[in-house]
Amino acid sequence: MDRNAPLSIVTAIIVSVIGVFGLMTMPMGIGVYVDTLGFTLEQGNQIVIAEVAGGALASVLAMFWINKVNWRYAILFAALCVIAGNVLTVMQNDAGIITAIRFAVGLLGQGTAFAIGISMIGSTADHDRNFGFVIAAQVAFGVVTLATLRPLVDSFDSIGGMYLPLAALAAVALLFVKSVPEGPAQAEHHGGEQQGQSLQLPIIGLVAMLIWCCGLGAIWAFVERIAVAGGLDSVMALRSLSVSTLLAIVGALAASALAARGVGRFLPVTIALLVQLAVAWLLQGEITFVELVIKASIFQVFWNLTGPFFMGAISASDTSGKVAVLIPAAQTSGFFVGPTIAGMFMADAGLAAANWTAVVCCAIALIIFIPLSARLKAAGL
Repeated sequence: MDRNAPLSIVTAIIVSVIGVFGLMTMPMGIGVYVDTLGFTLEQGNQIVIAEVAGGALASVLAMFWINKVNWRYAILFAALCVIAGNVLTVMQNDAGIITAIRFAVGLLGQGTAFAIGISMIGSTADHDRNFGFVIAAQVAFGVVTLATLRPLVDSFDSIGGMYLPLAALAAVALLFVKSVPEGPAQAEHHGGEQQGQSLQLPIIGLVAMLIWCCGLGAIWAFVERIAVAGGLDSVMALRSLSVSTLLAIVGALAASALAARGVGRFLPVTIALLVQLAVAWLLQGEITFVELVIKASIFQVFWNLTGPFFMGAISASDTSGKVAVLIPAAQTSGFFVGPTIAGMFMADAGLAAANWTAVVCCAIALIIFIPLSARLKAAGL
């Protein structure tokens, strides 16, 4: 299967969507466990964190096997783990057992799938454009997930309303296994000299992405609280964020279009980070529903415009194929570390600590990315 063929790219997108099951169900997961199974907030939070942590760990471990195993078998294994794990989860009502199952699903299923999906896109000829399609699909999936799964849970009064549809989607992925490349393009096409190329550039790109995601995590974790402090009630705040998330797909598709036109990475990323920096600072004080929709939409559109170019830069410079698989870990870690950093300063600075963290992280990411993009351009990447 030609890894640049439309069907192969579609398969990579489906595999990547499976990889974000844990992240996309985070906003509803805790509430589902509390309302449906009577767990405490702490227990629900522990389950959600375990699943995401398992996925992040899988991304790190993938460094050691991604170039050594047949990807088709790995995807088959990952999808079956997701299906089995989701079905087993529905059959349990003990918080400890569910936590262990969800960690295993994240580690063996979702995280493994995400690592291969990222590697598949990274081995295509047009990384930036195809990563834009991946992010657009993930965002669209997130919107559908938030809109449909919680009502299903309430209708059936069972966590099966959340997990069985996800198991079904993983089952659909099994139909596309034959479209998965058997291994990395690097192993097939690159010689020893290229394999020995320094990992400096992809690692710098990964660090920039991690820092940027810390800023995203800081503002995103507290934006609902910022809106409430600004005069909105929680329901209206969340509703406005749902609208902005839907509109955010535009950013990912714009990245694909710009990449297809050969615009390069420097200008789009520079503008996008500057806009995010400005909007992160402006998300303070009194705010109306319309204002939050506008500001959050602008922030998310440029957020999703930035991601594909970061991911493309890392993949394009990573001839070993071992650094790009850490992209999911960088994303996930940033969304944990950022809120933690902001929280450390909230006793003194209040919610403004989230704004400051986002501003500083976006600025640092930009400072790192500018010389990186110049080096990538000089190297023809």
